[in-house]
Amino acid sequence: MFKHLFDNIYLITTGKSSRFPYSCCFYINDKVKTIIDTPIDTSFAEMFTKRQVDLIINTHFHIDHCGCNFLFPQAKVIAHPYDIPAMKDYKVFEDFYGIEKYNAPDKLLSWLPWRPSNITGTMKDGDIIDLGNIKLEVIHTPGHTPGHCCLYWQEKGVLFSGDFDLTSFGPWYGNDVSNVDELINSLERLIALEPKVILSGHKGVIDTNVKHRLQKYLDKVYANEQAIIKALATPYTLHELTYKKIIYGRWHEPESKFYFFEKMCLIVHLRRLLRIGLVKEFGDKYQSIKSAMV
Repeated sequence: MFKHLFDNIYLITTGKSSRFPYSCCFYINDKVKTIIDTPIDTSFAEMFTKRQVDLIINTHFHIDHCGCNFLFPQAKVIAHPYDIPAMKDYKVFEDFYGIEKYNAPDKLLSWLPWRPSNITGTMKDGDIIDLGNIKLEVIHTPGHTPGHCCLYWQEKGVLFSGDFDLTSFGPWYGNDVSNVDELINSLERLIALEPKVILSGHKGVIDTNVKHRLQKYLDKVYANEQAIIKALATPYTLHELTYKKIIYGRWHEPESKFYFFEKMCLIVHLRRLLRIGLVKEFGDKYQSIKSAMV
């Protein structure tokens, strides 16, 4: 689907759904012809046989947001420096996921068609990317990944939010390089921005109750946090806590994949809870501090 939204902005999807592994990408038909994120599905390139592409902006390193970069060799490609290593080197890509460090199931990511991206430039917080009529401010929003960025068209209050996608699942932080503290700070920054429209990497256009939906999205992080603390009224090992299925709620097949990413989200969230003193670790178990004092 190649759908005109407003002004010179277009929504592009290649699947019947925009849920992972599919995603929403955006084309800006300005003086600098720009794609924001490219998907996994290589049929994406067929939509550009007669459309010029000068620039690709990747919000982060996940393959459903940069998977087709290699099909546009003529275009400049930019991303945040913190995520670029995982876009250029597959071993780093795996390390960002914690594959070897946390004993991921064999070939967990093998079905993802990773290819190196030829990154030609970088962007950082506060940069203004001048496309012609549209000027995008780079907002570095780490947490989901270290280099995750949103792009803000201030004149119209339009925010390209990448994987801060406002799905009902809430923010995902299942990489070894994810960080819940940074994610909370990033979302608070976006809430304060008060965008009028969000163009989400998995929900498309969001133009009603935007601030409320951002707050609700952030609240899901705190709901996860309270659920973890409540569960840890009883001491549990990481393995035992993982089987509480606090993050995903239910697992689909293959269960080993969901087990791994449930575990990774817990590891990342426990880092925060240990740091702020709400959970303690003793031996191979974790327990919430208030429970430990009883």
